[in-house]
Amino acid sequence: MTEPLRRARPTAGTVLVRYLPFLAVIVAVALIAALAPGATNSAGPAASRAGPLPLTFGQAKARGVKVNWGPNCDTTTGRVAVPLTYAPPCVPPWHGGSNGGHTAPGVTATTITVALYQTVPDVLQQAFFQQSNSEASLAAELRTTQAYVTFFESHYETYGRKIKLVPIQASGAPDDDVAAKADAIKVATQIHAFASFGGPDETSAYADELAARGVLCLGDCVLAEPDSFLQSHAPYIWPTLASPEQAALHWAAFVSTIAGRKAVHAGDPAMHHQVRRFGVVRYDDATGSFQQSYRRFAGLMAHQHVKIALDEPYQLDLSQAQEDARTIIAALKHAKVTSVLLAGDPIFPAFLTKEATAQDYFPEWIVLGYAYTDTAVFGRTYDQRQWAHAFGVSLLPARTTDDANEFANILRWQFGKGPEASTYEVLVQAPLIFFTGLHLAGPHLTANSFRAGLFSYPANRATAPTVVHMSWGHHGIWPTTDYTWGDDATVIWWDPNATGPDEVGNQGKGLYRYALGGRRYLPGHWPKQLGLFDVARSVTVYHSLPPGGQPPTYPSPASRTTDG
Repeated sequence: MTEPLRRARPTAGTVLVRYLPFLAVIVAVALIAALAPGATNSAGPAASRAGPLPLTFGQAKARGVKVNWGPNCDTTTGRVAVPLTYAPPCVPPWHGGSNGGHTAPGVTATTITVALYQTVPDVLQQAFFQQSNSEASLAAELRTTQAYVTFFESHYETYGRKIKLVPIQASGAPDDDVAAKADAIKVATQIHAFASFGGPDETSAYADELAARGVLCLGDCVLAEPDSFLQSHAPYIWPTLASPEQAALHWAAFVSTIAGRKAVHAGDPAMHHQVRRFGVVRYDDATGSFQQSYRRFAGLMAHQHVKIALDEPYQLDLSQAQEDARTIIAALKHAKVTSVLLAGDPIFPAFLTKEATAQDYFPEWIVLGYAYTDTAVFGRTYDQRQWAHAFGVSLLPARTTDDANEFANILRWQFGKGPEASTYEVLVQAPLIFFTGLHLAGPHLTANSFRAGLFSYPANRATAPTVVHMSWGHHGIWPTTDYTWGDDATVIWWDPNATGPDEVGNQGKGLYRYALGGRRYLPGHWPKQLGLFDVARSVTVYHSLPPGGQPPTYPSPASRTTDG
């Protein structure tokens, strides 16, 4: 189940690269059982034991230890003094001495080598991110990533080491096992990297090989790998997206909340008087690789006393997508499904919704937003008579304008100008994880001390609409050890009449609304009232950050440089 794309590539030949993780996450996320037991770590050489972690601000305060925290610490908050809500706790400034030198592959007394994995954008990626499919776009991404590295390096503790960022261009397609393995070997044996930012995530080969060679892989390195994969490859794989089991817990909570009630949001008024009857439309491959996963998900629903009336798997074959949609819609109608749980890619719903209208079938469409079905870019391509009745769950934070986006603003704060690459929200993720772990790991940097550092990141922070609640390790949030950074989710619904820019800046009609202002929920904290289709208490795009999502303010280094 770790390599679905290699078994079921679209016949249209489209390569879905790392920024658009469509098929890899379609069912592996929505239909994997929650609570899979962790596996024993069998990946890679034995990671060196973690040494003592640095004293954090909170620990020092609790123990009554006096520390000169230096200019990079805000002693009113106890966090690093940067305008970033994700800023970690302060640690004592490093004043020299031995940091252990060569403590791990890619680490010396003065440098840490990190590979930046880059793929040439394909046609679909260009459509989403408006890139040029050229070396120029890769160069812009490299410069933007380097800008983030410089920002973090200037304020987070690195214990006397500088980061050496080395770009590596993919030698094959994102689902090419042979090329991915060769690239990983190059990263480990020629670049001699401690970590890689990203990878060819439509195959696990790159992550497998790096972990086997003791190299970390962070960010969009893998997608939709189950918890057992992360446990068995620990402490080397650090994804940004929630694991399938984690996402499934959110979806189970959401569906159980709306189950047993009437389908009042369906497009067919006759369904408003019917108790919701759920059907699942989900991606699968020709061999039915995800059938067992579906059965386990159905078991989770049964545990919540939710019955699934119909299971309709499909393969994404664009040459016969319309015919597949016709068959699926007919089956949903025959089964009297009022509410469709959509666990699919962002392209097939265009066929489904068109065919539903043709067959005069207007159900509720419940979005399990893990594959960009929760973006306006694709929502606008669906039949709007149908999508006006779409709602569901999103793991993404509420949208902001670029002017309000804190990941853009930290570069403006540092350098006086925003990010060059339009993909900055993707590019920042791996550096954010990396420097958080590095800062909290202490001077003796190894894979295990990096893990211990991330595990010590405090999880007792409030949720906010525009911020993903971030934690790793054991904080009572997840039932197993957490190796992903996102913990919370929000409720969305489609407003076909809302106007504004989509995720790539195209003005148009139709946007997702974030219910109750984008209020986010941790596992086990889902409410009974979700705020669905309540326009007055919803938001489409924040033009300024809401309370709780506003980072502290500090004098800008760019301003000081300009004044000087």
